[in-house]
Amino acid sequence: MDNLLLIMNLGSTSTKVAIYKNKECLHQDTIRHDKDTSFRALNDIWEQYDFRKNIITDFVHQCKYKLSDFNYIISRGAPVKAMNSGTYRINEAMVNDAKSRLYGNHPCGVGCAIALDLADELNITALTVDAPCIDEFIPQSRYTGWKDVYRKSFYQALNQKAVGRKLANELNKDYNDLNAIIVHMGGGMSIAAHHKGKVEDVNNGLDGDGPMAPERAGTLPAGEVLRYAYSDKYTYEQLYRMINGKGGLFSLLGTTDCKEIEQMIADGDKNAKEIYDAMIYQIAKSIGSATITLKGEVDAIAFTGGLAYSEYIVNEISEWCSFIAPIHLFPGENEIESLAEGALLAISGELPIQNYK
Repeated sequence: MDNLLLIMNLGSTSTKVAIYKNKECLHQDTIRHDKDTSFRALNDIWEQYDFRKNIITDFVHQCKYKLSDFNYIISRGAPVKAMNSGTYRINEAMVNDAKSRLYGNHPCGVGCAIALDLADELNITALTVDAPCIDEFIPQSRYTGWKDVYRKSFYQALNQKAVGRKLANELNKDYNDLNAIIVHMGGGMSIAAHHKGKVEDVNNGLDGDGPMAPERAGTLPAGEVLRYAYSDKYTYEQLYRMINGKGGLFSLLGTTDCKEIEQMIADGDKNAKEIYDAMIYQIAKSIGSATITLKGEVDAIAFTGGLAYSEYIVNEISEWCSFIAPIHLFPGENEIESLAEGALLAISGELPIQNYK
């Protein structure tokens, strides 16, 4: 049976939309947004609802389809309560939790709301796949040395899980039998220990954990952060942006463009090279830490995300880590493809469609 899927992935500066017929992508587009023009008059991402919905419906009409042609609507998952891995029905409880902002605030929550509203109008099902809050931690992964402060599972789960399945296929293994370290490298980093189908430990790069990244500060000395916090020079919002958004390479080199930085290095900029190599070293150390989670039994290391296209980064990390396990490359984020894949696995009955509570 043919299934026509409308897929949306709302980011902070883009709206990605695609139409799939089963596994075949018929149409796909990325609409870029300038925050200073598109959203200047909007105080919160939830005020973008009409703007984003119109983009999605216009895309459908431009592709010569009607909304009533679709069997399922799929959105990238929102930051909500901890969930199991897999495919979920988007329901009112999920959208309400996204709107509450208790678990984070991201345009993907708006995407889930749009998907549910459209699906309700059409009397079809809205789905999401491997939201960033899926939690498969072992107990040892949760604790810090500060009572009431615990490590949270929050990472690029959609791409991590999709790459896990692809890697298992390359190795002629079942994902549920695979031990792998998967390294997602983009504006933020997630280095995950996949143990027999579960991510038992991963850094939360969003809130300052793990290696620095193009726009994330990574793990910081807590005492120094406290001194900044009580200096009366910064607001909470300013400090948080220094951790997430304006940290990492942006803070140190004034850019998040790794091609630009690699050109600086090629032109002889020793400071740029030292900082870039420091980021690479921190990624390698995180891979080493994940090796401990897997007790040294690592089938493969996989690099994914936009920075996996960089030969410089891949080669330098491999110099540190290739002794651990063979290196495999899956460059790019491939979020639309991963949403389609996860949805179709559930629609076909290979995986269950779960209910969010």
